[in-house]
Amino acid sequence: MAIASTATAQASPVSFNVIYPNHPGAKFDTAYYKASHIPLVMRVMGATRVTLIEGVARGATPAPYLMIAHFEFASQAALDAGLAKPEMTALRADVAKFTDISPTTMFGKPL
Repeated sequence: MAIASTATAQASPVSFNVIYPNHPGAKFDTAYYKASHIPLVMRVMGATRVTLIEGVARGATPAPYLMIAHFEFASQAALDAGLAKPEMTALRADVAKFTDISPTTMFGKPL
């Protein structure tokens, strides 16, 4: 006899991480990033949450990264839908307004 589950499958949350490596002379306008770019990302991509981590020097050693943005999404489908939006073109163009750094991106999932 088969027993059907009444529980519905839940989508697993995922993250999209944008990492800005530090280098001598790097330009990064944190005020613009927080006030303008992050709200644009949230609106266009539909993230459920963002955590910003600003790099700090350790003594005389500069921070290896100026900023890490950790965006959370309800599911892989939600992230994919955000990345596929036509407004992503404007979002990518906005990056030049606050930095000259080519960021690294990483997709992730909670353990």
